[in-house]
Formats: sequence, structure tokens, C-alpha cells
Amino acid sequence: MTRAELFRESEYAPGSVGDIFRLIRSGAANSRSTLARQIGMAPSTISLRVDSLIRLGLISEAGDEQSRGGRRARSLELSSGAGFVGAMDVGAHHVQVGIADLGGRMLAIEDVPVAIEDGPALAADALWAALRSLIAANELDEAQLLGVAIGLPAPIEYPSGRVVLPSFMPSWHNADLPGLFAEFTSIPVLVENDANLIALAEQTMGGESSDQLLAIKLGTRIGCGIISDGRLHRGAGGAAGEISHTTVQGTSTISCVCGTPNCLESVASGGAIVARLAQLGYTAQTAADVVELGRGGDAQVVDILRSAGTSIGGVLASIVNFFNPRDVILGGAMSASAPLVAAIRAELFQRCLPLVGNDLDVRAARSPGDAGVRGAAQLILEEVLAPARIEQRVRELDDSPTDTAPDDTTTQPA
Repeated sequence: MTRAELFRESEYAPGSVGDIFRLIRSGAANSRSTLARQIGMAPSTISLRVDSLIRLGLISEAGDEQSRGGRRARSLELSSGAGFVGAMDVGAHHVQVGIADLGGRMLAIEDVPVAIEDGPALAADALWAALRSLIAANELDEAQLLGVAIGLPAPIEYPSGRVVLPSFMPSWHNADLPGLFAEFTSIPVLVENDANLIALAEQTMGGESSDQLLAIKLGTRIGCGIISDGRLHRGAGGAAGEISHTTVQGTSTISCVCGTPNCLESVASGGAIVARLAQLGYTAQTAADVVELGRGGDAQVVDILRSAGTSIGGVLASIVNFFNPRDVILGGAMSASAPLVAAIRAELFQRCLPLVGNDLDVRAARSPGDAGVRGAAQLILEEVLAPARIEQRVRELDDSPTDTAPDDTTTQPA
């Protein structure tokens, strides 16, 4: 999807039908009269635009608000059943597929067996088949699928969605998933870095919102998602948050595409720890296996985890001092390791400036098992419900032919 086709960041005119939909969806306005007061437009104009949204099935009108004098206003709300979106979180050793309604409520999430090592083309086939299967299992109409978002543990070029030099799946370099999915569907398909999706999921989790946030993905690889002033920050080309290629103390146990000697990913990621433990004779194949070994209290394993946490915390401290976020969220399989997390926290608060550390909250993701797929749902909802896209849909509705054609035999007045 090209920059011109990205609707979620397009401009919209105040008072337009897209702006009206945005206000209703956000809860900033919930009646025609409230919209007229907020926007400063004639009630008749507001009603025409609200009626267009109702005809599209995006807005419903029900119940009565408390009267402010005169006739009670009808309450406007988002029709969450007017469609749904697909969300996918693709990891090194797991794949989750989910579907969400237009209100962001996850309707279903399922772990699916997709062999990403077979390459992006075969994986795209399997992912699309898994999504269709989940839609059918939940008795939904596939025609109401409005868009799909996919999270990957790799740098993602923005806005094209092209995969760039993924560290542990080299066959995916230059993969164009939106192009591959275009063989199956014409709906929008977005691709995003997995840490960015965790940041989106955690930004508004639990009814609270954080405008300055770092989300750290601790899994087979290490990534970072950034929320700045309430918006996802990707940088000029999509590489913002690639913290794992910073040189640290320690020795690499795995190779990394960055070419930097002893980078954080090659020294302290879940993949690096798996390799280090294998050298010592331990049986561990995934980051989750490492966490289980750490829970056993083996002194050597705990020491390796603490050392990795110190390295991660040291890199994070420099970023936290620079960015001054309110929240640092730890997600991914390795975030369940108590020794690793304790070492990260200790290093952060030891190295951060008092002014930075005083208001800093370092915590685990509230729902780490499905944060990626929830973030993917949020990302694609912002696209398919963007004001500019709603404007387009209303224009298409207005331009569509009516069900009745004029009667050519009717006698016209002279």
C-alpha cells in the first residue's frame, strides 16, 4: 500500500461526514444536537451527514438522551456489527490470528500452525486460509471483512510494508505481503513491526491512555515500539525503535544481519540466550523454554538471564533519558522471566536521571499473550475507519444507482 493509499493519516475537513464519524466513534459527540453545537453547523446539514452514516450501517441511533429542553435527542453510536477486521501476529515460533469488530472488541484469537521458514509466499497462503477458517468458525460473513493487519518481528519499511533484513528469517527480505495478499483480496492489508503493535495495544489498555510510551518486545529478537504525543513514531523510513543493534558488553552467540560486533540482539535476545544455554548443554529451543529453565532456579541459567537483563537495561536507559517516556512496557515471551525483568528494572532506575525516573512506570504488558494481535486490530481499524476513507465510502454510496429506474412510458408534460 503506497503513501497515497494510506487513509488513516489523511487530512479531513472539519464538519465533513468523516469528521462527524470521528467525533461519534471517539465518544466526543453522541447526538445530532451535540454535533451541531460542537461543529457550529446547521442542524439540517448535520442530519444529512449523519443519515449518510446510518445508511452505510456505520452509525446507529437508539434511545433518548436526557432532555435539555424540548424534544429529547436520540443517541448516536458506532455500529460495531457493520463489519470486522483481521489481525495477525507472526513470530519466530508462533502465529496468532484474530478477528475484531469495529469497536475493537476481539471476537476470536487462535494460535495457528504456519511455517514461516517456508518463505513469505507460502506463509501468505497459509495465513489467508487460517483467517478464512476463523471467520467461518465464528459464523461471520467474509464479505464484511474490511481489512487485515499483520505484525512481523522485523524492520518494516514505511509506508510500503516491505520487510527489510529480518534477522532470523533471511528468506523474507524484501517480502511484499500486501502484494501477496492482493492475490486473495482487494481490502487494505497493512504490515507493521511487532513491537509497534504492542505499543499500540498498550497505549489505551485498561481504560487509560499514555501519550509517551516505549514498548519493548523481548522474544527471540528484541524490538522497541514508540508512542510519542499519542502517535506511533516510525521515523523517516520505519526503522525507529531498532535498538537491538547497539554494541554492548558480552560476546555474541548468534549472528546478526547488522554486522555490529556484539550487538544487543546477538548477546542478550531470547535467540542468543538459547544458543548460549545450548553451548552449556541445556535443552532449550525457544524463548519460552528459557523462561521455564529460569523458573527452575538453576544458578547458571539465572546468572545468564540477569546478565542479559543488565545489557538490555543499559541500552534502554540511554533511550529513556533521551525520550523521557511515562511508561516502559515489557512484552514478548522473555518478559515472563523474573530474573531478566528485575535486572532490566535495576539498570534502568540506576542509570536514569532523577527527573526521568521519578515519573517512570516500568511494567509488564497487561495482556502479553495477545498484545501483538490486539495492536494489529487497532492499526487496521484506524485505517478502515479513517475519516478520509469514510468520506470515500459516502461518495460511492451517493454515486451508486438507485434500485428504481425512471419509467420511460410516463407521459411528460408539454
